[in-house]
Amino acid sequence: MREHAREAYTVLVIGPSPGAADLAALCARVDDARRDAPAGSDLVVLCDVGTLTRPDLAGLDVLARLRLHTARAGGTLRLWRAGPHLRLLLELTGLRSVLPSHPGSADEFGLLAAHEHRRQAEQREQPLGVEEVVDPGDPSG
Repeated sequence: MREHAREAYTVLVIGPSPGAADLAALCARVDDARRDAPAGSDLVVLCDVGTLTRPDLAGLDVLARLRLHTARAGGTLRLWRAGPHLRLLLELTGLRSVLPSHPGSADEFGLLAAHEHRRQAEQREQPLGVEEVVDPGDPSG
């Protein structure tokens, strides 16, 4: 565990395909880090997810439950080295704000920004058969 100002950091390396069986051991490591953290410091758990090559919903479930356990232990969980597939899955499931990346992670959600910039503005067609009629008695605006 590393201490930075009032934050105590611990790193958890998440395997290539985490499942429910891994959750108890990960939660125990968070509990150990909380016990070892200096009094009054904020616990920050960095989940190194760089080895997650094919993220799926089961892996997201483990990460979300680990985040909940970390919050209950008084800490904060941040993802570190999240790949493009995981970032896209987080965005599609709405978990991007629940499982944030660590500040300074390379191009946190650059993949999504590139997709969003390619969108075209909706072009509206002029209604057919509608003509503006001017009533000579109306005052000009």
